[in-house]
Amino acid sequence: MTQEEAEFAGRQVLDQLQERKLDRHKDYNRNIFSIRTDDLLAKQIRTFCKDNKVPPNQFIKTVLQNYFTNA
Repeated sequence: MTQEEAEFAGRQVLDQLQERKLDRHKDYNRNIFSIRTDDLLAKQIRTFCKDNKVPPNQFIKTVLQNYFTNA
């Protein structure tokens, strides 16, 4: 294998790796929502999550699922 062929092969490998990286992260952040609360509600959410060992995202996801299931 010549130096030129090795460099070409290396560029192809790097291009493939970059393409895979972009494909992996393509839809990663498309379903992110943020909410704003007052201090009292934020404290209640944090306390509930801490007491029940539930991450806040999981708690909010469950609340929303229950809301739309029962709506």
